[in-house]
Amino acid sequence: MKKIIIGVLLVTGLFAAEDITITAGVDRNVVETNDQVTLEVRVSGSGTPPLRIPQINDFDVANGGQSKQSSFNIVNGQMSSSTTVLYNFILTPKGAGRFTIPSFTAEYKGKIYKSEPVQIEVVKGNAPVRNSGGGNVTAATGNGNIFVQVSVNKNKVYVNEPIVMTFGFYRKINLMGQPQYTPPDSTGFWKEDLPPQVNYNSNGYAVTELKTALFPASPGEYTIGKAALICAVPVRGQNDDFFGNMFGGGRNEKYESKPVGITVMPLPSEGKPEDFSGTVGRFNLSVNADKREVKTNEAVTLTVTLSGTGNIKTITEPKLFLSDEFKKYDSVSDMNISKENYEVRGAKIFKTVVVPRKAGKLTIPAVRYSYFDYVDKKYRTLISNPVTLSVSQGAKEDAVYANMPSLPSAEGVKVFGTDIRHIKETNKISGAKRVFYRSPLFVVLNLLPVLAWLFIVVYQRFQYSREQNVAFFKASRAYGRALKCLKAVNKDIKQGKKECLGQIEIIFAEYIGSKINRQGAGLSVSDIKFILSEKVKEQELVDTAAKLFEELHFLRFAPSGKKAADLVKLTEAIREMIIKLEKAGL
Repeated sequence: MKKIIIGVLLVTGLFAAEDITITAGVDRNVVETNDQVTLEVRVSGSGTPPLRIPQINDFDVANGGQSKQSSFNIVNGQMSSSTTVLYNFILTPKGAGRFTIPSFTAEYKGKIYKSEPVQIEVVKGNAPVRNSGGGNVTAATGNGNIFVQVSVNKNKVYVNEPIVMTFGFYRKINLMGQPQYTPPDSTGFWKEDLPPQVNYNSNGYAVTELKTALFPASPGEYTIGKAALICAVPVRGQNDDFFGNMFGGGRNEKYESKPVGITVMPLPSEGKPEDFSGTVGRFNLSVNADKREVKTNEAVTLTVTLSGTGNIKTITEPKLFLSDEFKKYDSVSDMNISKENYEVRGAKIFKTVVVPRKAGKLTIPAVRYSYFDYVDKKYRTLISNPVTLSVSQGAKEDAVYANMPSLPSAEGVKVFGTDIRHIKETNKISGAKRVFYRSPLFVVLNLLPVLAWLFIVVYQRFQYSREQNVAFFKASRAYGRALKCLKAVNKDIKQGKKECLGQIEIIFAEYIGSKINRQGAGLSVSDIKFILSEKVKEQELVDTAAKLFEELHFLRFAPSGKKAADLVKLTEAIREMIIKLEKAGL
């Protein structure tokens, strides 16, 4: 009888608290237009009714996952239970203003419960901040403890205009190992990593962000693929105690973001300067000579520097229009890039050696360079000041080479003798029949396991050294990767996808760049010619490859009139050139 009374008291106590409460709050009430807000909704009480989410028109809403907590209390012999469900939402404002998040509601046992409305003020902002979104912030597979998302600061851009892509990893639990991150596929874009990695806490989450700058190569509709993260999370029993934490197991879980669409617009044809070569950004131009007073046939180094914000690697060489009074040599380029505040900026420097041929006041004309300003959406032309040289009479051009030493002659070489003596062969000796254990085959069979083990050890060390030597690894894979990518582009062309010139140029440039452990994006025509001249002996093949690359670069920014058949022929020409360069020893 006593047991029955105690059981009734326990059951009565367990269900004593029937009411529930709903609260809603944000991590901040004032936010910039290019920032995000984390909204947390708590449903607490003896029941867990489904939450009704109101219509939120002024924000893009992404699901941040949910979690559940349960607790038991004993007060004066009465036991009660309470359950709390946490819902997280990531809000990205669509514009500036004062907005109200409506009440969240839930129905429990015929009664409606609701939260208080939440006020948020959105102000205009310019600088990109954490999780900057452009309506494309997307949460992926996740739960209340872990989720991932990918965001971009803008989803409609011009060709070569920078996009900042942010991968965010949110977690409320400790991991049992280092997570494995696979970046999203970004075919059709030049990429620049933007260090450093950002770590901070937000609304109970430990957040890790990785940022990448993307520069679209050609116009069209593109998709940034899924980013993936594999985490080793703890697996515990129902009792989350010390021993459960200490001896609990772990399992790998995979989280993926959703694809993000990007619209890439062609550069406007209106107002395009004749000397425009495809550079996009915001730049300054400077031209300097290492000396202003020289003698005839004396070298002068002319330095042309383009500095600013944009895809520094794709800046093309400014043209120098010199008269016959100068002799000009091929330019050599260099660059420095910085990524402060997650913005790609720097300078590309072109150094050209010019030699004055006559005495007097000689002038190197002003250098012109045109680019597209993606901020103001207009073309701009930079013009430098002319460079004037005071040239006095020096040694004649023929005299410069008069005293060069001649190569030694091969005449008069005499042979005094030879030091190679042939080994005389002996007749085979026939003997008695040999037993098997004394035969060479028996020895070989016994050595096979040892040889196999040695082969495995050497091969594993070779593979390890190959993976550690990134330059060798890239160079060894460049040929096969280039042919595979060209085959895929050829297939896209046949299916009617037109904007493929940018991808073809990237494939060709990356193939050559990988051979010398350089990024293909920074290679100009002169760089291509210089690299091939160092690696390939056939000068005619070098000139043909450089001309083909120059034609490809021109077609990419010229008004497109290429049909599918022409693009297929162009792709085949690039393929044949890569095969020839590989055979020539590149």
